[in-house]
Amino acid sequence: MELQPWVDAYRGSTPATKMVDQAMPEPFNGRLDRKPKAILLALNPGNAFMGNETWMGKQLMPDLQSRHGKFAFQINEECDGSYTKWARQPFDWPALNGGSPHPFVTSRMRFVNDWISGETVEPDEVVWFDLYPWHSKSWSSIDVRHADVQNLIDQYVAQPIAALGSDWVFAFGKPWFEVLPRIGFDRVVEVGGAGTDLWDNQTPSRRVGVFENRISGCRVVAMRHSGSAGPPKQSEVPSLRNLLDSRLETLQ
Repeated sequence: MELQPWVDAYRGSTPATKMVDQAMPEPFNGRLDRKPKAILLALNPGNAFMGNETWMGKQLMPDLQSRHGKFAFQINEECDGSYTKWARQPFDWPALNGGSPHPFVTSRMRFVNDWISGETVEPDEVVWFDLYPWHSKSWSSIDVRHADVQNLIDQYVAQPIAALGSDWVFAFGKPWFEVLPRIGFDRVVEVGGAGTDLWDNQTPSRRVGVFENRISGCRVVAMRHSGSAGPPKQSEVPSLRNLLDSRLETLQ
């Protein structure tokens, strides 16, 4: 199988981190037929719901992602077998779980709206890609040292995001700092961490790097901090953006 090196690159071995091979992979979500206001790069789709899992340890979730689950039915019966057509519509998580928004989604949408000030960004104006499109309850690690894995991530992640032409591409999580240089991106700016370029209300361990693809020119703003792959808090965003803007201006 063409994708087998990508599958095998994941290092989850415990029950919590093991890849769920019976759940539907989700390489991206969002519309690919227009320029998005932002692209968000995550690590993987997270926990799979196949009829035996609960939402936040509370109510039992329906079967969404098994071979016979709700999403497979929608793709086959309502979208002519097209994952791309199915993925155009953002998930209505409250309708799926009994009324609760998804904190993963809401935190990132909050961040995008904080960053792109002056206009409202709606969920259907954002596209999401995953570094590893197969589900696991918790993230472990991925080995991207081999060329075949790098080529697959370039083909199915880097090239599509460049083709979409969004003004803003954000990557969350430490692994992106290793992956991006291996798939043709140069680090052109880095701030935070133990460096001297800091910003107001910064989480002490947060590092932010801007990576630029040597072929397409696509820029990715990658962010990491200890213990989480989440976005910066609201109070950090204005000064962080101003700092990055000033650093990037010096490169022109």
